[in-house]
Amino acid sequence: MSCVDALRRGLATALLAALAACGGSSSTTTITGPGVGGGTSVTEAHQDTPTGDNTTQIVIDAGPASSFAIGAVNVPYVTVTICAPGSAGQCVVVDHVFLDTGSVGLRLLKSKVANLGLPPMAVPANAATGTPAGAALECYPFVLGAVWGPLATADLQIAGERAASLPVQLIDDSTSPAPAAPAECVAASNGQLMNSAATLQANGILGVGMIAYDCGLACANGDYSSGYTLYYSCTATCVPAALPANLQVQNPVTYFATDNNGTLIALPKLPAFGAGTATGRLVFGIGTQTNNQIPATAAIMHVDVNPADSTYLYFTTTAASIRYPDSYIDSGSNAYFFDDASVAQGCQNTTGAASNWYCPATALQRTAVISDNTGASASVAYEVVNADALFATSSLGLDDLAGSITAGSSSFVWGLPFFYGRTVYTSIWGQSLSTDGPWNAF
Repeated sequence: MSCVDALRRGLATALLAALAACGGSSSTTTITGPGVGGGTSVTEAHQDTPTGDNTTQIVIDAGPASSFAIGAVNVPYVTVTICAPGSAGQCVVVDHVFLDTGSVGLRLLKSKVANLGLPPMAVPANAATGTPAGAALECYPFVLGAVWGPLATADLQIAGERAASLPVQLIDDSTSPAPAAPAECVAASNGQLMNSAATLQANGILGVGMIAYDCGLACANGDYSSGYTLYYSCTATCVPAALPANLQVQNPVTYFATDNNGTLIALPKLPAFGAGTATGRLVFGIGTQTNNQIPATAAIMHVDVNPADSTYLYFTTTAASIRYPDSYIDSGSNAYFFDDASVAQGCQNTTGAASNWYCPATALQRTAVISDNTGASASVAYEVVNADALFATSSLGLDDLAGSITAGSSSFVWGLPFFYGRTVYTSIWGQSLSTDGPWNAF
């Protein structure tokens, strides 16, 4: 993943301040309790299959306790166990880790694992690139901000899967980070370093995207000319660094002994106006067990894998006669995001007004066509409902929330609403099943 792509495939989250193809069932239950909009009737939606030692629960709820006042919308969380490398008992459980198919790597708030004393990683000296030896730190940019902190090694346990000696990033959430984020990192974050549960809306990020590591050749060569500086070597000061690919933050899935070629996410179908909370399943591996087989009827959309193309790692969406060649599927985006001047943005009653939520007078029922450069295509029905009406409910899971992105943007982001009622597969480039390039299937 290039540095530009790290930004593109990050959390395109506009924040608030099919049933499983392998067989499954979903259900809804109405309970009472407070919600985002102050309502008292809350619907819970559940998807409880597939099951197995390669699966774990996903929950969409209000987020980490006491992290923010009104809760997060459409943020999928998982729970992970982090251990000191090689230790069977020196471990901590971290809940509310943001599940993101649009980024790569495990990133945790440093305070959550402070007691483990995880071994820090170092940057080796590289005379050819002018990189001095020092502590390895990273500035990893997302759409709305960036995270800053040191690299360390840890053992990850999730479901029955284990990733040993995994390079991870510790997000520095101390009052006075040392070393402090360089000015260019702060600039890359649009002035917003996400360094707390409140700003991150999570205790960490589990990035399980299409790539094995979070940067690749550009960072290995220390060439940041076409994007943001990700890696730094820090002594008394921090300077841009060349970091070998094997020392970069890695996709945890590729470190599993088996079930290491991708993931599938199964979320329940939601009722009208969403669900107060929702649960689903994260499954590791594609075609490796009986519970992660791809059905013959699934649409498989390959992304462009030529780094020289402007559409690198994208496919095309055509919606309402508008062509979006830079489209992607991303569980880390909490809505559909696209630019369409014909859809009203006149939100009146939500904090989302400043974020350009779409607020049509009546619900829009639309069908888009997703296509790739292999000639494959699939029709996808989607709905856009007035954001004011949605945020007035008690729902934290919404399958019809949409917002505008930069005018003239060529991107259509199929965010978490796309995942509800479907099983969505994300393959990892270079692993088995992905020798012809990475893809999504649904």
